[in-house]
Formats: sequence, C-alpha cells, structure tokens
Amino acid sequence: MSTISRQPIPKSTRGAALLAALCLALVFTIALSSYIALCYTSLAMSTRNLVNNHSQELAEAGIEQALYACNNSDWTGWTTTVGSPTGGQTTAKTTMTMTSSGLVATSSSPTSLNYGNGANGTANITVIYNTGSPTQIQKITSQGVMTLPTGSILSGAQPSISQTITYGGIGTSATATAPLFVNAVAAMSGNVKFSSGGTLDSYNSNPSAGVYQDYSAGIAGYSAIVTSCETTSSSATVRLMSAVVHGYATGYDYSSPASTNWLSYTANAGKLVGPITSSSTYVDTTRIISSPAPYQPVFSEALPTPTIYLGTLNYSTSLGNPAATASSPPMIYDVNSLTLSGNTQIQIVGPVVILAYGSVSISGTGTAGIYLTNKYSSLQIFQEYGSTNLGAYGITNSNTIPTTGVPPLPKRVAILSTNNTLFTVTLSMTPPFYGVIYVPYMPVTVSSSANIHGAIVGLSVSFTDAAPALHYDLALRSPDLSYGDAAFSYLNAPITVGNLMTSVP
Repeated sequence: MSTISRQPIPKSTRGAALLAALCLALVFTIALSSYIALCYTSLAMSTRNLVNNHSQELAEAGIEQALYACNNSDWTGWTTTVGSPTGGQTTAKTTMTMTSSGLVATSSSPTSLNYGNGANGTANITVIYNTGSPTQIQKITSQGVMTLPTGSILSGAQPSISQTITYGGIGTSATATAPLFVNAVAAMSGNVKFSSGGTLDSYNSNPSAGVYQDYSAGIAGYSAIVTSCETTSSSATVRLMSAVVHGYATGYDYSSPASTNWLSYTANAGKLVGPITSSSTYVDTTRIISSPAPYQPVFSEALPTPTIYLGTLNYSTSLGNPAATASSPPMIYDVNSLTLSGNTQIQIVGPVVILAYGSVSISGTGTAGIYLTNKYSSLQIFQEYGSTNLGAYGITNSNTIPTTGVPPLPKRVAILSTNNTLFTVTLSMTPPFYGVIYVPYMPVTVSSSANIHGAIVGLSVSFTDAAPALHYDLALRSPDLSYGDAAFSYLNAPITVGNLMTSVP
C-alpha cells in the first residue's frame, strides 16, 4: 500500500494568494463604491428633473392665479402698490404655498403639500396692470420654487429649484379676452331654423395688424359654424332646409348623441360643404360635428356708468366725439327708448355706448337709421328692457376704404344683452348689416334678405326670408386692441394670455 506525501505550502505562496484576494476585494469595493455613487448621482439627477418639472407646474399655476385675481378682482392675500389714476400702473405681489387644495396665500399659514420626503413648493407672483383696469395687464411674473427632498444632497442646507414664467402685455391696450363669437350662428336653448334658402360663409375683415378688407366672393371661406346648444330635444335642432352652409354644423340629440338626427335639410337642395367637397355632394358628413357637444360661450355684461341722460331718443342728432381716435374711450348714453322713423337719423361720430331701458325701434320706408360715419365710430347698444327691431336702414356703417381707410367692420357694432329675457330681437333692414347680435336669452328673427356680416347668438335664431346671407367674420375671434376695433368691451369675457416666456435661474 502506497502513501501520499503532503508537502506544506510555502509561506511565500500563501502570502501571495492572500494578497491577491485582498486586491480582488479592493477592486470589488472600489467598483461597488463607484456603482453606488453612480446610482446616487442618477437618483439626484432624476430627483432634480422631477422637482424642476414641479417648479414649472407651480409657475404655471401662479399665472393662472394671477388671471383669476384679475378676472374676478379678488386680491385677497396680495400686496398692492397703486400708481397714478391717470396713465399709472398698479403692482400686486403675493407669495402662495401649494396645498392639497391648490395655491393659498402663504401669509395665511397654510399646510403645505408634501411632495415626498419633505419637499414643498411656493409661487412668487407679481402682476402689473393699468391703474383701475385689472384686465389691462402689462406684465405677469410667476416664479415656482421647489425645495429638494431630504436626502437628495449629501450635506448642507436644503436647497431649492425654481423656474420663472413671464407674460408681457401689449403696450397700454387691454389684454386679450376669450373669444365670444366662435360660431357664425348659435342658438343657446332653441333651434336654428331656415324657412327656405340662404347662404352662410366666412371671411376675415382684419387679416393682419392694420390691414382691412371688405367681404367679397374672392376671399370667402368655409369656416362658418351653425350650432344649436339645445340638449333636450329629440328632433332636429339645426334645420337648414335649402340653405347652403360653407363650413360646419353641429347640434345634439339627447336620445342618440352619436347620430345626426338633430340636423335636417331638404334633399338635393340644402348644402353643407367644405373647400374639397365634391360638387356632387350636398351634405358633406365630414363637416357635421357630433362630438363634443355644441359650445357657445356666455359671459355676463358689465354695464358701464352712463354720463349723459337723453330720455326718449326720437329725433335726429349726432352722438360721440368726432375727434376720437382708436384709443379714445366711448361716450356713454342712457336712454328710456330709441324710436326712429321717416327720415330721422342718428350719426355716430366716435365710440358710443347706449344703455336702452326701453324698446329700440327703427322702422318705415324712409332713411331712418343709425349711421356710423367716422373711421373710429363704434356702437354698443345694451338692450336692458324691451325689444329691438332694426328695420328701414337699421344700423348702417358708411365707412369705405377709399374714404376713411377702413371698410365697415363687424367689430364696430354690437347689440347686446345678457339680462333681458322677456323680449325679442328682429332684423328686418334691407341694407347690409355689419355687426354682432349677442342676446343669449332672447329669440332672434331675421326677416329680410339683408347681407349680414358678423355673427348672431340668440336663445333661438330664425331666418324667415327666402334668401338671407350671413358672412361670418373670423376677426371676431381675435383680440381687440383698441376702442376703435371693438364694440363689445363691456362683457366679462375672461382674459387670456399667450407668448409666455420660461427662464431657469
């Protein structure tokens, strides 16, 4: 039997093996430490990115808070420095803390929202607006500040990340308001009805700053929208009959929202077409809007204080300031009623507002009417009580590009009421009407074949003549930058902002 002889491992060899093991462990330690550092750096970067996004959200929320304060004249928790009443600017500042229910003034010591690991956020907001006119915003600055969560840095004080969003207004003019006239014809809770034929199309009277044009077939487009916001009817709410609509139609049948039962038309006569609709197609189904539900904004009126009381206005006269410019404020008149007949005429020679607490009636076979004669003439009639009947020459804009540099503009004339629910509006004039009718709680009847340039909003809208024509003005969707451009500045349309600039300090 043989035996195996075991030789002892030399000490030098054991030392080398131990050294190799230690070196390998050191390598693993260094690698693991580097990996941990890499993971921590990656976590810190992702945390900073997340917090950075939160800071932008806070800044955006601050902009919204500023708009809310301006729209509602609610400056609770703000510190204001009021400038000169004439041409001055007011500065309002606040710091708000984000809570579980939204931004709350920090001065009220609210409980801040915990974004995780103790992180919280605030918004530093500054608004500068023309003194006395909060909706004439000159600048909004909103800085969203977020603290970094505990543990996102190795040592030192808890740092913060911020983003700033700014909005700069347009000179001394009012900030843009949300558009009122998003449709050519809109009925709020009744039908839009054509008794026979008619034509609806669109154009833009003010395609760019300082550029104006009158309607012509060459610039006519396909953006007219006819809508009824009635949501309880089980029958047609938009009745085109033989009318031709160059644009869209939209309504709502509560019993079958996805169907088109709410739209009716005369077969092979009524048309709903677009720019690429086949000539053989009468109703282009791609121009029928069935979703979302029909929409027409309604904003309440904010009646100005009259400065001139006229009583019953039934005689020829001139109203307004003939020396007015685009930035001149309107002259505001209070009348018991306005009745014109025969050849009685009212000349509108500047921006004018009429508060009518009785009927407005223009009738007869003569030249009776209200005439806009100057470049900066504009007219708002608030029909607070009584009916409106525009017959004879109705409201006629006699501006022309060759004589005054501007055509008759629909933005210059408005028949308005959001308080009157008992009476009606009738348009029976035969000369062209340039303007808007905005009476969401009064039925509107168009009983003549006049060319209407603008838009109509009523409780219901009926076209009883055989061949009315309505040319929807796309300029009604744009901001109004001066009194000369706008004839409906006393509606509480919420202000909107654009061209926001973001900066990261």
